[in-house]
Amino acid sequence: MQICCTKDLQQELGIKAEAGFEENDLFCWSTHIITINRKKAVVAVNDSNRFGFVLFGLKAKEFKNLKEHLLQGIKKCLADEKIKEEVIEEYIKAASDIAFARTRGPKYVSRLNKAVEMVKAFSDRIEPEKVYQAEVARLINDDFIKTDKQADYEHPHDLLISDMEEFAVGNIISCKAVNLRIKLNLGRRDAWRRIITPIDITFKELHYIIQTAFNWKDRQLYNFNVFDKSGRCLATLISRHEETYDTYTKGELLLDEEVRLSEYDDKNIKIVYCYDYGADWKHEIIIDNINMDYDKNYPVCLMGEGNTPPEDVGGIFGYVEFLKIISNPKHEKYNDTYNWLQSQGYREFDIDIINKRLKNILRFPVVF
Repeated sequence: MQICCTKDLQQELGIKAEAGFEENDLFCWSTHIITINRKKAVVAVNDSNRFGFVLFGLKAKEFKNLKEHLLQGIKKCLADEKIKEEVIEEYIKAASDIAFARTRGPKYVSRLNKAVEMVKAFSDRIEPEKVYQAEVARLINDDFIKTDKQADYEHPHDLLISDMEEFAVGNIISCKAVNLRIKLNLGRRDAWRRIITPIDITFKELHYIIQTAFNWKDRQLYNFNVFDKSGRCLATLISRHEETYDTYTKGELLLDEEVRLSEYDDKNIKIVYCYDYGADWKHEIIIDNINMDYDKNYPVCLMGEGNTPPEDVGGIFGYVEFLKIISNPKHEKYNDTYNWLQSQGYREFDIDIINKRLKNILRFPVVF
């Protein structure tokens, strides 16, 4: 494994690196040292696919053992992509021992500089207590890049997977996943979705998945209540936006971004997701089963039925009135209601569109 260091990083390490001998870009990582919030950080970028990561808050003792920290960082960034452990070990073994070298030329330095710029842009996402910066890595690896002038724009995370599939031959992804049945209560109607997702997501990420699967717009407050089989509420999970509110008395009060779904993977558990407290849209979430060998690193909507009400329609009673109007073009309020519906960007259930959006929802959680 060749670690190609800029002059600044060489100076920090107290070394004068020579040109390396590794010719395979996949086994080379370009690295640079920067300062973020008055602390030293190392940015590493793979020379083949421009997939990268950040080690933050490094001090003298960490720099003395930087090879090991970089090795663990490489393993971590690959594991976060749900690449199989045996594939990661095969890659590390094939790359052989880590050796420092100088950077390999302007092309690779330019790529490294672009990653450094992005890391600085996302410096507000740095978690001060952690060395490996998972969220920043996720963000920089979702960038759109061109590997050369003739190539199409691609994401580093997709290029990494392509490289690793070519290296290992065959499917390289495996993770523990959960099958969820999610039913939205619409009175006499229902809208439901069956979702499979990696089980290590946070409840905040589950919120984004539900918003996407049901075509909500993420404009309202929400919470999760987790119940055991007796109906006792074990926990209420809220977003950071509601942290100052103290109106919850059910179970333990937790932040959704700090709790993972894997902590409640019992089939006897029932989760209720409430979106928009005024409308009180309740989604009942049931765990169908656990998949120990899921071959994707993103959620998928397996099937579903029923449309979601438009935002701000006025709860179930307002939705019933809306359906009465919109189903009758002769109704006096039809035109106004139709125009309002279009202004909402309303979509009927389309599983293909939903799955296209779900593919990146854990990387770039934006609901639209």
